[in-house]
Amino acid sequence: MAIEKIACVTEQGALSGVATREEVHRQGLWHETFHCWIVSREQGRTLIHLQLRSQDKADFPGLFDITAAGHIAAHESMRDGVREIEEELGLALSFEQLAQLGVVHDEIVLPGFTDRERAFLHLYEGMQVDLEDYRLQPGEVSGMVAVEFLAFFELCMKQTEAIDVRGFIETTEGRQPFHQKIGLADFVPHQLTYWQQVAIRIRRKLMDD
Repeated sequence: MAIEKIACVTEQGALSGVATREEVHRQGLWHETFHCWIVSREQGRTLIHLQLRSQDKADFPGLFDITAAGHIAAHESMRDGVREIEEELGLALSFEQLAQLGVVHDEIVLPGFTDRERAFLHLYEGMQVDLEDYRLQPGEVSGMVAVEFLAFFELCMKQTEAIDVRGFIETTEGRQPFHQKIGLADFVPHQLTYWQQVAIRIRRKLMDD
């Protein structure tokens, strides 16, 4: 298998070199990533979709995260990041269908692992996207849930401690319903400023529509 090479950048986005994913995270090098959030409408409610990372993932297994996201290889452009949506969720979209919400700096610093991202945020308003339509990538995503966007916003802004999510998880017996209250401790430990910028920018876009 070819070793994935990622373009490294400065904190301001200037190209500074190329490194492997392992080197990027071991050395804490800034790099650019594709983040796509999906929202849908159901009976007058706006829902935001969250993925549950597989227990087989090397990083942050079993935690909730961005609807779909991924690294951009050194030979790719940000437009190529749209492939992550189909790879992870089985949903084929074009880059033109996504609203661009700008760049947010996101740092996760743990022993032996430092992830410094210039995260390019995108939003897909799939009015009729149903969780059951997703076809998840084995070993990467083990479930999908939806939550009312207002509740998600309040969680990100620290106005509430837990939110009610519903969806499904993949098991050896097939898909099983999932219903639980979760808090920020159940999410990948992105910086609080990341979560807040995501919530603010999505709300602004939804209000403009």
